[in-house]
Amino acid sequence: MTSSTPSDPTPDFQPARPDPVPQMQSQPGPEPVAAAAPGAPQQPAWAQPRVVQTVETEPLEYHRLLRGTANYRWWKPLLLLLISGVYFGVFTVTVGLLSIPLVLAFDPTFLDDVATGASEMLDTQRPVSVFISLASIIVMIPAVDLGMRTMGMKPAGRIWSVAGRMRWGLLGRLMGAAVLSVIAMNAAGIAAGLLFDPATVTESTAGADDSFSWQLALISMLMVLLLVPFQATAEEVVFRGLFMQVLGAWFKTPWVAILLPSIGFALAHIYDIWGLAAVGLMGGVAAWLTWRTGGLEAAIAIHIVNNLVAFGFMAGGLGSSTAQTESSGGVSGVIGEIVGLGVFIWLALRVFTRGGHGRERIDLIQVSVPASSIAPVTPAAPAAPENGIPNA
Repeated sequence: MTSSTPSDPTPDFQPARPDPVPQMQSQPGPEPVAAAAPGAPQQPAWAQPRVVQTVETEPLEYHRLLRGTANYRWWKPLLLLLISGVYFGVFTVTVGLLSIPLVLAFDPTFLDDVATGASEMLDTQRPVSVFISLASIIVMIPAVDLGMRTMGMKPAGRIWSVAGRMRWGLLGRLMGAAVLSVIAMNAAGIAAGLLFDPATVTESTAGADDSFSWQLALISMLMVLLLVPFQATAEEVVFRGLFMQVLGAWFKTPWVAILLPSIGFALAHIYDIWGLAAVGLMGGVAAWLTWRTGGLEAAIAIHIVNNLVAFGFMAGGLGSSTAQTESSGGVSGVIGEIVGLGVFIWLALRVFTRGGHGRERIDLIQVSVPASSIAPVTPAAPAAPENGIPNA
């Protein structure tokens, strides 16, 4: 558990403790009123003088973190969603306008080909398309961050984890777990593909086509290495961060915050039914691990490694197409996804548990209460004189 107090010596962990009545610390406010005489009529709570007090929130899991922000109201998460969407729209238009000179300079027919269906929106043989597609997603990160800051939901870093920041050490260890898991995922998928359709081993790859350009492939691979980590992180900030926390502000059960964004994440892709199933599985596992570990690190790790491999295969012409299309790996891809994600869940929980990281956060918030609800402080009695001699 993590407190937002600056003096907390452990940035993302506190020992578990029971859920007592929150302690209240009085802040400067109106002078307490004298207690009414017995039998005198009591004022209603709304008419009494009020005092601002600082109290601790209950231990908040990741999906409930917005409830620990200052002056929380039920409508603020919805407004956060709308404001972040506005920022995203502005940034997307900006990326589009800045991309026009690049398109005109390096691939002037790209937009016409996309409009006529002669080219996909993302084709690794057209590096400009890779840049535009990934950059238009990356701007989700500053959009959400600015939305949090505009709404005064501090620290804005609560979107990353219960620690109020990215836990870099945990992310680094989970990246290693993700590499092993994606290897298992692809190995299981290839094995399942050979089992169900042995002819796939003899199919030609896109790289064997005479029109394939290794120069364009290398440029796209460089862009993939530079941009995919930010693109994958941006999608996690929105689908496992913003959406989970907005829903979690209204629903205490984590399953609403886990399932609804996972369905939306799958529908945001253009794949066939098997591809949507595979993406939905990854989204669901990423959301569950986000809740279970109190942060986005596990989701970001598996997303980055998975996308690097997928885009790398695409750029290198190791699949049936160098473009992102509706076709997917079919049932063998889903089998590989299940195996790889199972391995990742096991490894991620071991890494998280051994690291001693927290998965809950306690914030300090100010509340306004009637002055009469404050228990009067009885002055301490003077100390008795020693040996009958009064104190000087």
